[in-house]
This record gives sequence, structure tokens and C-alpha cells, in this order.
Amino acid sequence: MKIVKWLVCTSLLISTSNLLAEDLWTGVKQILSVQVLNNGGFMLNLDSEISPQCNYSGNSTLLIYPNQNGVTDAGARSLLSTALVAFSAGHAVNIMYSSSSSYCWGKYLLISK
Repeated sequence: MKIVKWLVCTSLLISTSNLLAEDLWTGVKQILSVQVLNNGGFMLNLDSEISPQCNYSGNSTLLIYPNQNGVTDAGARSLLSTALVAFSAGHAVNIMYSSSSSYCWGKYLLISK
């Protein structure tokens, strides 16, 4: 019985962690580098800290993966091309991200002059 209670509590905790995720904006940041990954996602390394909570890959790195934070495969490709345009042109970006865990998953990208 204790195992069943533990499993129920654990599954409730995991399922509600996504409900507690809060979408935030980074503020204006410069992209220092773009690292493309083999799963169709990419990492944006920014010029300053996003949040102390984003500690998995560094406090100034956002992860954008297909099937994470509502990003589709096509969305990830569009976000990557937009990030590369901003990086190439030297424009700043604002990125909406979710900070539900030690991973900070990007969702929207806005280029600024």
C-alpha cells in the first residue's frame, strides 16, 4: 500500500510540475552562439544570465527542442532560422521561455534593433 501511495504522489508531483511552469521573457539579450543539436533542437548562448534556475546547461543558455514547451518540428526550424538571422545581423532578441525545471525551454523569439 505504501508503494501505491508513493507512486500516486510521485505521478501527481510530475503531472502538476508542468502546470506550475511559468512563461517568462528574457529581456533584451545578444546571441553569442547557436549550437545545433542532432535531435532537431538547438541551444542559444546569450550575453547575460537568464535565470539562476536555468542551471542545467548554464544560466545564460536556453534550449529549444521540438516537442518541448509547445514547439513543433516546424516551429523549431523557424526559431532556428530566426535566431541565425538575429545572430548574423547582430540584433538583440527577447525569448519567451518556461522555467519549470533546471532546463529552460525557449518558446517564442522576438528580434529587436
